[in-house]
Amino acid sequence: MSETMLAAQQALGCWRGFSALFAAVRSLLGQTRAWPYALVPALVFMLLEGSIIYLALEHVKPMVSASVDAEGGFWASLAAWLSALVFAGFGWILCAAFTPPLSAPALERIVGIVEQDLGVPERQSLSLLAEMWCGIRSMLLGSAITLPIVLALTLVELVFAPAAVVVTPLKLIIGALGVAWGLFDYPLTLRGIPARQRLAFVKRHLGLVLGFGAAFALVFWVPCCGIVMLPVGVVAATRLLWEIERSAPSGLLSPASPGR
Repeated sequence: MSETMLAAQQALGCWRGFSALFAAVRSLLGQTRAWPYALVPALVFMLLEGSIIYLALEHVKPMVSASVDAEGGFWASLAAWLSALVFAGFGWILCAAFTPPLSAPALERIVGIVEQDLGVPERQSLSLLAEMWCGIRSMLLGSAITLPIVLALTLVELVFAPAAVVVTPLKLIIGALGVAWGLFDYPLTLRGIPARQRLAFVKRHLGLVLGFGAAFALVFWVPCCGIVMLPVGVVAATRLLWEIERSAPSGLLSPASPGR
């Protein structure tokens, strides 16, 4: 590796990944073509959660109320309202999980707009179903990698409480890497990059990936921000990938057939 390429990779470190969030916000605000697509995740989430709330109030609450003794008075009413609240709460979690894959076609359009602005090589277009499958893979692949590790660390923490001093930071790091993996998955999948090459990419640019994931993990912890900031994450991931490729070319993002 030449000294120039080595210096370029060193410059793209943890802070560059962390600051990508702010650069992506500015970029998205300036890309008016992407605004309609950026609204899609929030609209999808509101539609799904609105449906869940309707079911909770119109079906779950009356069903619980009817099954409780009418003489219960206040307690019967409280049970009915609590059941509706719990139903809506679980619905919130499900809606948050299903919004990214359902919004995948719009997020793919954002990737395309960013790539056009960056002047990168064109890629092969995907069908609507393939785009949605891209979103589902993004969710499942990240979960399959991070959840078992997080669960194992949590078990260690429960069995041996003092281990929390080490386990908690490890869980935060794994969570940040999981967030980064899920966001990078959009532009990488659309370029047909297989998992082995993605793992090599993460290993080669671990500091940058970790900083990138940490920034968005912090934002995603704020209620609703995970949905609103999802398009920003897609913009940031796409811009970072091509910045890396241009600073230290690896051939990772060379034109390829999607779905290899």
